Amino acid sequence: MLFSSLFLYGCSPKPFLTQDGSYVILSISPSGMTQSELIDLPWNTNLAIMQKFLLECSFVLSNLHTPSDEELTADTQSKSTSIQATFAKPKRMKFVVDDHPVSFDVESIQIVVEGARVGQVTINQITVLQGIDNPNLQPAFKELVDMLHNTDK
Repeated sequence: MLFSSLFLYGCSPKPFLTQDGSYVILSISPSGMTQSELIDLPWNTNLAIMQKFLLECSFVLSNLHTPSDEELTADTQSKSTSIQATFAKPKRMKFVVDDHPVSFDVESIQIVVEGARVGQVTINQITVLQGIDNPNLQPAFKELVDMLHNTDK
């Protein structure tokens, strides 16, 4: 638990494990209609659920590669859901991309968590990469969404 707490309080270079950004769930319909939902955790939230989801996102980011044409065009007609983090000021981050360390000044980062392109990562709305296929990502996301919608009541 202490290890997870250190991540959440900014001791990690991974982009999702920080408190200086905002998180949004983006849903894109097959017709291209976009809906966004700000993740606003009330004071009585079970933070362990958010921590688990953020750790699963970090695993996706731990080894990136340039996507193939197949990965880029995979089922563009289905619904997709992403998590997006936006930072108040650019944050210097290092990633392993195609087996080489690469640094980015990240203003925003987005990971597809549901749909045909799960694990696709978009940095600064420009650079598209493919992350590790993490089977724990979708269950952790579902648990987060369930928690968010149950606390609204």
